Amino acid sequence: MKSYIKWISILLAIILIFFIGFKFDIFDIRNPFSFSRQEEKNSAIITEGIERLCNLSTVKYRYQEILEYSNTVKLGEMKLPFGLGDKKVLITYRAYANGGCRFIKLEEASEESIKVYLGKGQILDNVLDLDSVNIYDVQQGIFNRFNIGDDIVLINEDMKKYIEENKEEIISSAEKNAGELIENFLQTLGYTSIEVIFENQV
Repeated sequence: MKSYIKWISILLAIILIFFIGFKFDIFDIRNPFSFSRQEEKNSAIITEGIERLCNLSTVKYRYQEILEYSNTVKLGEMKLPFGLGDKKVLITYRAYANGGCRFIKLEEASEESIKVYLGKGQILDNVLDLDSVNIYDVQQGIFNRFNIGDDIVLINEDMKKYIEENKEEIISSAEKNAGELIENFLQTLGYTSIEVIFENQV
C-alpha cells in the first residue's frame, strides 16, 4: 500500500512539473523534452535584439561653450585705424553629441557562452541647441562686417573642434555603455559567459 502511494505521489509530481512547464513556456509543447527558452535563444533573435540596442545612441554627451572670435582686415601689413577693419563677437551656446557602436557579428560557443563583436565607438552626430545661442558684444568696422549666418558658421567650426578634443572620452563612454546594455540583454536570455569585443570596421 505504501509502495502504491509512493508511486502515485511520484506520478502526480511529474504531471505537476510538466503542467507548470507548459503553463510558463519552460517546455515546448511540441516537444516536451526540449526547452522552448533554449529554442528562442537562436542567433536570429539575439542578432535582432542587439541590432536594436546598437541603433540607439549609447551615450549623449552634453556640452556648453563660450566662443570668442576676432578678425582684422589689413591694408598690406598696415592695420586700418580707428577699428575700421576690426570685428569681434562673443557667442555662448549649448550642444550635444551622440555616440554609439555598430553591430558586426556574434558567435555562440554554447548555450551559456557567447561572444558579440561590435565596431569601435564612434560619434553618430553633433547637434546644436539653436534656442541656446546667445550673441554678445558684436563689434564690426566699416570694412569688416559680419554677414548673415556667420554666427552659425563660427559655432559649427567650434563644435567640430570641441568634439575632436573630447573624442576619446565620448568613444570610451559609448563602448562602456554599449557593453553593459548588451550584457544585461544577454543575461536575460540565460547566458552566463558573455564577451563583448570591439573591432575596427573595414
